Amino acid sequence: MADNENDNRRQDFRVDDLLPMSDKPIDRETFEYEKKHIGIRSRQSSLLRNMVGNDIFSSIAPAEHEDSETSRALEALDAKLNYLIGVNMLNDANRNDLDERPVNISVTGISFSSSEAYRIGDFMEVTLMLPSLPPLVMELLGVVKRAEQGARGRVNVGVIFHFRCDDEQEQLARYVFRRHREEIRMELRHNAENRRPLQQ
Repeated sequence: MADNENDNRRQDFRVDDLLPMSDKPIDRETFEYEKKHIGIRSRQSSLLRNMVGNDIFSSIAPAEHEDSETSRALEALDAKLNYLIGVNMLNDANRNDLDERPVNISVTGISFSSSEAYRIGDFMEVTLMLPSLPPLVMELLGVVKRAEQGARGRVNVGVIFHFRCDDEQEQLARYVFRRHREEIRMELRHNAENRRPLQQ
């Protein structure tokens, strides 16, 4: 029971961020079809991250034979290739149709401002690029649960995600929990600095 309560609390974590993203309305027929198929960009991103690793700048594990010049040369080559692949992926991601927007995001949904005239119950596809290296591009399906008129003809929407596989939810959860920890650390640091006496 405690594990379920912890999972529910974690899903309630909401974080504010500025993310490259796009949104497009889709009809019910497209939604029903797409929810049975994982987006190609999500599959490519997951595949490349598995090839490159979650952190291309992480330290390389020591070789079994540390005195082998060949092992050290292969490790160095592997690190350089991972770096180049990561840079190429980042440059490629920056050339797409995503624009940076303020978002409020949780494991279960997202809120943002859109130029599309969404109404409650509408279906959409949301493409997000989460900050990591290599970058993680996710194509997520969603249903509009809140739609309010915003400034300059835009609509402020609240969207509930419909995950097509566990990997989508796990990747998003990893990002949200990391950002939540960052926000807590920043708040603690800010509070500590405010309590620190001024030096004369």
